[in-house]
Amino acid sequence: MKMNRSLLHWVAAFLLVGAVPASAANINVVWTSEVGSFAPLWVTKEAKLFEKYGNNVQLIFIQGATSAAAALSSGDAQVGMFSPQVVISTPALELIMFGRLGNTMDNRIYVRKGITSLKEVKRVAISRFGSNADFAARFLLQREGLRPDTDVALLQVGNQSNRIAAVVTNNADAAMLTPPMTLQARKLGMSLLIDASKLNIPYSSLMFVARKPYLTKMRAELVNFTKAMIEGVHRYKADKEFSLKVLAKYMKLQDREVLEENFREYDFPTRPYPSKEYFDLPIQEVGKKDPRVLKENPERYADMSLIKEIEASGFIDKLHQEYKVK
Repeated sequence: MKMNRSLLHWVAAFLLVGAVPASAANINVVWTSEVGSFAPLWVTKEAKLFEKYGNNVQLIFIQGATSAAAALSSGDAQVGMFSPQVVISTPALELIMFGRLGNTMDNRIYVRKGITSLKEVKRVAISRFGSNADFAARFLLQREGLRPDTDVALLQVGNQSNRIAAVVTNNADAAMLTPPMTLQARKLGMSLLIDASKLNIPYSSLMFVARKPYLTKMRAELVNFTKAMIEGVHRYKADKEFSLKVLAKYMKLQDREVLEENFREYDFPTRPYPSKEYFDLPIQEVGKKDPRVLKENPERYADMSLIKEIEASGFIDKLHQEYKVK
């Protein structure tokens, strides 16, 4: 029996729609900077892993974590990837962290020629106040006994290219950088003064963030979102060439050396619990201006139950075996 042409078209359309369940949740995810720490998010998107677990996910670029948080508050986005200090410092937004993309502080301080000590630095180029670069700069300066804004000026100059340019033109003594822009800094003669990733300080600059009411209402969908992200981390680690291709697309780079720098310098957790140790430093920092934060139960800022549920199901162990990574 022959099918007529219209019926064949109908069947093809049915099969195409069936690739993603009709009941799939639409989730807008905000990312905030063209830096390599977002690599697993990009890989998850390009590998179509969100669809694999039943969600339609759109990535939206909004520069700056504060603006990203506002997008969650307005409902224009449902999930954000940004720093924990924003969650802690804006309790009225009812934000909560349910996963993470980092293990340690990944910032580096690069300086102009001739500077050998942080005490010689008088001007540090950051992106903007309240950013991760601002937070890391203040922490590292205070760690050396220096007072931000008093002993050392923090200059808001924007993205990492602008920060490097500020140092090269002597408008700043140092710049807060993350890979792979660290390679460009070295090529221009700047020196690495402090590598925070080597200090073994538990911290994550990128948390999976949602509003508490949304997490409560759409918990199953966010569990599936998190599953996709966890598999994305595995894919990133196991498939280097695919990961470098994705990095090139999102960072608008074709320089293999720069892409290799990014792949080499970052590590991402396969069991991404948003544990207190990874946002304890922001609690202390925000608490200096608002002591009430220090009295809060840290559980109000994070929900580890999604990762616990996923791990208890054996999902992560299965991925370890499938991708041969840990």
